[in-house]
Amino acid sequence: MNEQRAPGISAIATKYGLIAGVLLFAAFLAMFLTRIQSGWVATAVTAVLLIVLMVLAHREFKRTQGGMMTYGQGLGSGTLLAAVAALVRCVLLYVYVQFINTGYFAVAVRAEQAALEQRGITGEHARHAMAFTASILTPVGLVVVSLITGVIGGFIVALIVSAFTQNSESASYGARPPG
Repeated sequence: MNEQRAPGISAIATKYGLIAGVLLFAAFLAMFLTRIQSGWVATAVTAVLLIVLMVLAHREFKRTQGGMMTYGQGLGSGTLLAAVAALVRCVLLYVYVQFINTGYFAVAVRAEQAALEQRGITGEHARHAMAFTASILTPVGLVVVSLITGVIGGFIVALIVSAFTQNSESASYGARPPG
């Protein structure tokens, strides 16, 4: 009579997406405050966090479904997880750069100018590059770019992770149905 239903795939993905979003913002904040400016470090941290949380979400979903999860379910939940994580991270980033650290963009512009000079880019080329950079280095620009890259990057991670975490009857027998 009082039957308890297992949480659905979207509830699990949303839960882990919220966790990922907060952790990704915390990683951004830690890298900013420690002045780590390497793009590959940020990419690696983001990828590792997404992979670990996606695997945990897939594991929880499979536990509630008798050990079964198709590739499509894994891809869908992983993409939803990444979208929720990107949205949460973007909201936190916006609040941080708009209200808490209003000097963030000035620091970012100086860092970009120094990086251009270090690569030997000066004069007109540097001005064009800085004009493009300035259009992105606004609170809204940062949110839009972070949201787009977060969802696309998360989709790519979900494509790969789901290939390893899927476990369904059809995966056991190959692409063709048995018989």
